[in-house]
Amino acid sequence: MRHKGIVSTANPRWLELAVLVPAMAFGLAACGSTVAGTSTAAPGGGTSPTATAPSATSKSSSADAPADSPAAAVESWVTQILQKRYKEACLASAPAMAPDKDAETVCNGPEAKKTLESLHEAWAKPGVKLPPQAKVKATGVAPQGDTVTVADTAISVDGRTLHELALIGATGNVESFSVSLELKKHNGTWHVGDLRIKF
Repeated sequence: MRHKGIVSTANPRWLELAVLVPAMAFGLAACGSTVAGTSTAAPGGGTSPTATAPSATSKSSSADAPADSPAAAVESWVTQILQKRYKEACLASAPAMAPDKDAETVCNGPEAKKTLESLHEAWAKPGVKLPPQAKVKATGVAPQGDTVTVADTAISVDGRTLHELALIGATGNVESFSVSLELKKHNGTWHVGDLRIKF
Protein backbone atom coordinates (compact mmCIF):
# COMPACT_ATOMS: atom_id res chain seq x y z
CA MET A 1 0.00 0.00 0.00
CA ARG A 2 1.43 3.38 -0.97
CA HIS A 3 0.77 6.52 1.00
CA LYS A 4 1.42 10.11 0.04
CA GLY A 5 1.00 13.32 1.93
CA ILE A 6 0.83 13.90 5.63
CA VAL A 7 -1.23 12.11 8.22
CA SER A 8 -1.77 14.47 11.13
CA THR A 9 -4.27 15.83 13.55
CA ALA A 10 -7.51 17.03 12.04
CA ASN A 11 -8.10 19.53 14.83
CA PRO A 12 -4.39 19.71 15.42
CA ARG A 13 -4.14 17.71 18.59
CA TRP A 14 -2.10 14.51 18.83
CA LEU A 15 -4.53 13.00 21.33
CA GLU A 16 -7.45 12.85 18.90
CA LEU A 17 -6.76 9.30 17.82
CA ALA A 18 -8.33 8.65 14.47
CA VAL A 19 -6.11 6.53 12.28
CA LEU A 20 -3.68 3.74 13.02
CA VAL A 21 -0.92 4.09 10.48
CA PRO A 22 -1.44 0.94 8.42
CA ALA A 23 1.87 0.67 6.61
CA MET A 24 5.38 -0.45 7.46
CA ALA A 25 4.47 -2.20 10.74
CA PHE A 26 5.14 0.79 12.99
CA GLY A 27 1.90 0.74 14.93
CA LEU A 28 2.10 4.53 15.23
CA ALA A 29 -1.20 6.30 15.73
CA ALA A 30 -2.12 9.58 14.14
CA CYS A 31 -4.92 11.80 15.21
CA GLY A 32 -6.89 12.54 12.08
CA SER A 33 -5.63 13.00 8.60
CA THR A 34 -4.43 15.67 6.29
CA VAL A 35 -3.52 14.36 2.89
CA ALA A 36 -2.53 16.78 0.15
CA GLY A 37 -3.74 19.67 2.26
CA THR A 38 -7.26 18.35 2.88
CA SER A 39 -8.26 17.98 6.49
CA THR A 40 -10.77 15.37 7.61
CA ALA A 41 -12.48 14.94 10.95
CA ALA A 42 -11.41 12.21 13.27
CA PRO A 43 -13.65 9.15 13.15
CA GLY A 44 -15.37 8.41 16.40
CA GLY A 45 -15.10 12.01 17.56
CA GLY A 46 -11.67 12.65 19.01
CA THR A 47 -11.26 14.68 22.16
CA SER A 48 -8.71 17.15 23.44
CA PRO A 49 -7.77 17.96 26.99
CA THR A 50 -7.75 21.29 28.71
CA ALA A 51 -6.11 22.14 31.96
CA THR A 52 -2.94 23.53 33.29
CA ALA A 53 0.24 21.50 33.23
CA PRO A 54 0.36 18.98 36.05
CA SER A 55 2.61 19.53 38.99
CA ALA A 56 5.47 17.11 39.43
CA THR A 57 4.43 13.92 41.19
CA SER A 58 6.55 11.48 43.14
CA LYS A 59 9.00 11.19 40.25
CA SER A 60 10.89 14.46 40.40
CA SER A 61 13.36 14.95 37.58
CA SER A 62 14.15 17.28 34.72
CA ALA A 63 11.64 15.27 32.68
CA ASP A 64 8.90 16.63 34.95
CA ALA A 65 9.99 20.27 35.13
CA PRO A 66 8.16 22.95 33.12
CA ALA A 67 9.93 23.33 29.78
CA ASP A 68 11.36 26.77 29.18
CA SER A 69 12.54 25.82 25.69
CA PRO A 70 11.15 23.68 22.85
CA ALA A 71 14.12 21.29 23.11
CA ALA A 72 13.44 20.77 26.83
CA ALA A 73 9.75 20.08 26.11
CA VAL A 74 10.61 17.49 23.46
CA GLU A 75 13.21 15.80 25.65
CA SER A 76 10.81 15.62 28.60
CA TRP A 77 7.84 14.34 26.54
CA VAL A 78 9.84 11.65 24.72
CA THR A 79 11.51 10.60 27.99
CA GLN A 80 8.10 10.15 29.61
CA ILE A 81 6.94 7.99 26.69
CA LEU A 82 10.11 5.88 26.74
CA GLN A 83 9.63 5.36 30.50
CA LYS A 84 5.98 4.36 29.91
CA ARG A 85 4.75 7.37 31.88
CA TYR A 86 1.90 7.86 29.43
CA LYS A 87 -0.50 9.82 31.60
CA GLU A 88 2.24 12.29 32.55
CA ALA A 89 3.17 12.79 28.89
CA CYS A 90 -0.49 13.31 28.03
CA LEU A 91 -1.04 15.82 30.83
CA ALA A 92 2.15 17.67 29.90
CA SER A 93 0.50 18.45 26.55
CA ALA A 94 -2.70 19.77 28.10
CA PRO A 95 -1.85 23.51 27.84
CA ALA A 96 -1.42 23.14 24.06
CA MET A 97 -4.84 21.56 23.65
CA ALA A 98 -8.29 22.94 22.88
CA PRO A 99 -10.04 24.50 25.89
CA ASP A 100 -13.30 22.53 25.68
CA LYS A 101 -12.23 19.12 27.06
CA ASP A 102 -11.07 17.82 30.41
CA ALA A 103 -7.42 16.69 30.43
CA GLU A 104 -7.90 14.10 33.17
CA THR A 105 -10.75 12.44 31.27
CA VAL A 106 -8.85 12.34 27.99
CA CYS A 107 -5.56 11.22 29.53
CA ASN A 108 -7.32 8.39 31.39
CA GLY A 109 -9.00 7.28 28.16
CA PRO A 110 -7.93 4.37 25.96
CA GLU A 111 -7.14 6.49 22.86
CA ALA A 112 -4.41 8.53 24.55
CA LYS A 113 -2.81 5.45 26.07
CA LYS A 114 -2.94 3.54 22.78
CA THR A 115 -1.32 6.42 20.89
CA LEU A 116 1.52 6.78 23.38
CA GLU A 117 2.04 3.02 23.66
CA SER A 118 2.40 2.92 19.87
CA LEU A 119 5.07 5.62 20.00
CA HIS A 120 6.89 3.68 22.74
CA GLU A 121 6.86 0.54 20.59
CA ALA A 122 8.18 2.50 17.60
CA TRP A 123 11.09 4.03 19.54
CA ALA A 124 12.02 1.50 22.26
CA LYS A 125 13.92 -1.14 20.33
CA PRO A 126 15.93 -4.10 21.68
CA GLY A 127 19.53 -3.21 22.48
CA VAL A 128 18.83 0.52 22.78
CA LYS A 129 19.37 2.07 26.21
CA LEU A 130 16.38 4.06 27.42
CA PRO A 131 16.08 6.76 30.08
CA PRO A 132 17.38 6.95 32.75
CA GLN A 133 20.35 4.92 31.38
CA ALA A 134 20.45 7.16 28.28
CA LYS A 135 19.25 10.72 27.83
CA VAL A 136 16.91 11.97 25.15
CA LYS A 137 18.47 14.86 23.23
CA ALA A 138 16.89 17.36 20.84
CA THR A 139 19.28 19.37 18.68
CA GLY A 140 18.93 22.29 16.29
CA VAL A 141 15.52 23.30 17.66
CA ALA A 142 14.82 26.96 16.89
CA PRO A 143 11.38 28.40 17.67
CA GLN A 144 9.57 30.65 15.21
CA GLY A 145 7.54 32.80 17.53
CA ASP A 146 5.34 30.67 19.77
CA THR A 147 5.50 27.50 17.66
CA VAL A 148 8.16 25.14 16.39
CA THR A 149 8.24 21.83 14.50
CA VAL A 150 10.84 19.27 15.54
CA ALA A 151 11.69 16.43 13.16
CA ASP A 152 12.35 12.89 14.36
CA THR A 153 15.87 13.22 12.92
CA ALA A 154 16.59 15.98 15.48
CA ILE A 155 15.66 13.82 18.49
CA SER A 156 17.93 11.02 19.67
CA VAL A 157 18.34 8.49 22.46
CA ASP A 158 21.41 6.30 23.02
CA GLY A 159 23.07 7.76 19.92
CA ARG A 160 20.22 6.94 17.50
CA THR A 161 17.56 9.27 16.17
CA LEU A 162 13.89 8.49 16.67
CA HIS A 163 13.70 8.29 12.88
CA GLU A 164 16.31 5.52 12.80
CA LEU A 165 14.62 3.68 15.67
CA ALA A 166 11.18 3.81 14.05
CA LEU A 167 12.58 2.26 10.87
CA ILE A 168 14.08 -0.77 12.65
CA GLY A 169 12.02 -3.76 11.54
CA ALA A 170 9.97 -1.69 9.09
CA THR A 171 8.91 -3.19 5.78
CA GLY A 172 7.90 -1.61 2.50
CA ASN A 173 9.06 1.68 1.01
CA VAL A 174 10.12 3.82 3.96
CA GLU A 175 12.27 6.33 2.08
CA SER A 176 10.01 9.34 2.66
CA PHE A 177 8.64 8.35 6.08
CA SER A 178 9.05 10.88 8.89
CA VAL A 179 7.48 11.93 12.17
CA SER A 180 7.55 15.45 13.56
CA LEU A 181 6.35 17.02 16.77
CA GLU A 182 4.76 20.44 16.75
CA LEU A 183 5.20 22.48 19.91
CA LYS A 184 3.41 25.53 21.23
CA LYS A 185 4.36 28.10 23.83
CA HIS A 186 1.75 28.70 26.53
CA ASN A 187 2.28 31.13 29.42
CA GLY A 188 6.05 31.05 28.98
CA THR A 189 6.47 27.26 28.78
CA TRP A 190 6.59 24.87 25.81
CA HIS A 191 4.32 21.85 25.22
CA VAL A 192 3.99 19.16 22.54
CA GLY A 193 0.68 19.76 20.81
CA ASP A 194 0.69 17.89 17.51
CA LEU A 195 2.11 14.71 16.01
CA ARG A 196 2.56 14.63 12.24
CA ILE A 197 3.41 11.56 10.19
CA LYS A 198 4.55 11.88 6.57
CA PHE A 199 4.81 9.10 4.02
